[in-house]
Amino acid sequence: MTTEWTVVAAAGQFTLDARNAGELTFTVSNPGFAPDTVVFDVAPGEGTQRSWFTVTEPQRVVPGQGSVSFLVRLAVPPGTPPRRYDMTGFAYSANTAPEESSRSSGRVTYEVQAVAPPKRTPWPWIAAAAALVLVVSGVVVFLVTRGEDPPPAPPQVVTIEAETLVAGARVDSPSGSTASVAVQGNCCAVTWSQDAQLFFLGRAINDRVTVTVELPADATWQFSAVLTTAPDYANTVFLIDGRQVGDPFIGYTSKVQITDWIDVAQVRLTKGAHQLTMIAIGKTQSTDRYFAGIDALRFTELPPTDNR
Repeated sequence: MTTEWTVVAAAGQFTLDARNAGELTFTVSNPGFAPDTVVFDVAPGEGTQRSWFTVTEPQRVVPGQGSVSFLVRLAVPPGTPPRRYDMTGFAYSANTAPEESSRSSGRVTYEVQAVAPPKRTPWPWIAAAAALVLVVSGVVVFLVTRGEDPPPAPPQVVTIEAETLVAGARVDSPSGSTASVAVQGNCCAVTWSQDAQLFFLGRAINDRVTVTVELPADATWQFSAVLTTAPDYANTVFLIDGRQVGDPFIGYTSKVQITDWIDVAQVRLTKGAHQLTMIAIGKTQSTDRYFAGIDALRFTELPPTDNR
């Protein structure tokens, strides 16, 4: 019997950085009861090449009623004309011809931006540049001889109890499921920080919860989280302002547990409000639940030398 795979992208588009590179997670689900081996690949759209895309571990065994996630990295080569491009992800059973069992995701787009070449210094400005070097040298001598500067300010750390964000949280379910979010108190032989966690009750793949976090400065931030795992918890991924950050997190364990602080990703963010989204992208066990839990969130400011 042919497996009727389903393929879902974590978002409708790649968010590319200044180098026109980005990544996105695709979830492949096996609705049948028998395990099967799936192969995941990318179909590039018009004007693009398959070589732009890299798929992490493209062949996996998927248990019956289970799901697996594939991380797709996109690197657009320099010189590509700036415009909107698209692609689709598709999956098929390893033991059949692709045309017999292939199923694809919806169309995923990405905007390629023009990358300006480095500017060459015009010859008439060389003398001015030399004068500037002399001025800078004088400033350096002054700074060295005037005494030590005061120590730099310590990095800012923003720690948030996730359950405090539930009141303003937004739950979305593209499939129309009855997903919800709540504050959950200590249970199941587990004690959360401040005796509670944000409890996301997802019911289908691509269900998501979004909260707002406030940051005090423009900086590169180390985003970390304390998460919960359990027998009915889903595999999840984080997005910040619609862009995936970090790798998928496996939510399944045989009993309820709390992780240590997990460093998810380093992200350049501006001062002010940002949208943090957790998406259920799959599961590794047979259950109709796609639950997830967040105990705490932390953003640690990194030194300016680490900013990218």
